[in-house]
Amino acid sequence: MHTTTQLAADAMDSGSPGARLAHALLFERVLERVHRYFRRMVREPADAEDCLSRTIVLLEESLRARKYDPGRSFNAWMWLKAHTVWAQWCRERERRPAQLEGADVGGGAPRAHRVDGVEARERALDAAHVLEQVRRRLGPETHECFVLYYEGGLTQEEVAQALERDRKTIRKRLAEAHALIDELLGGA
Repeated sequence: MHTTTQLAADAMDSGSPGARLAHALLFERVLERVHRYFRRMVREPADAEDCLSRTIVLLEESLRARKYDPGRSFNAWMWLKAHTVWAQWCRERERRPAQLEGADVGGGAPRAHRVDGVEARERALDAAHVLEQVRRRLGPETHECFVLYYEGGLTQEEVAQALERDRKTIRKRLAEAHALIDELLGGA
């Protein structure tokens, strides 16, 4: 049985006779998981379908342009793409009400809870730093497990299936990541 990473590599090899089959199997394998993720995250069925469509287009374009590195896990890469689509969806929804409010009240004052660009960037860099420490100090498998569970919204069982590990290993990896993060935040 081919892993999603192997299928993605085969799908990118357009000269291969099995590329179309690999492509079909790859998307058959991941579509339902990504759709379930969006149904959990956005709640509205039409919005979940929209996010799924955007993600599929993004994955298709990236595979066609050979932006995916078959030396890395396709699952982690896919979940990062899905998370990007979800974050864009959230920003679009946040922007729309603010624009409507401004139009109704003649461009009123900015919302008090909005974070300025510098503070938002610092937070992102801190999160990126913490994730990089998880990857560097605990290894790529623990990093991937952490990203799939927290960013991808997968259950521990789904992460275990994606990484072809048992659930006990996934719980251990998540516990290691939590301990490291507690250590890093405690030293800050």
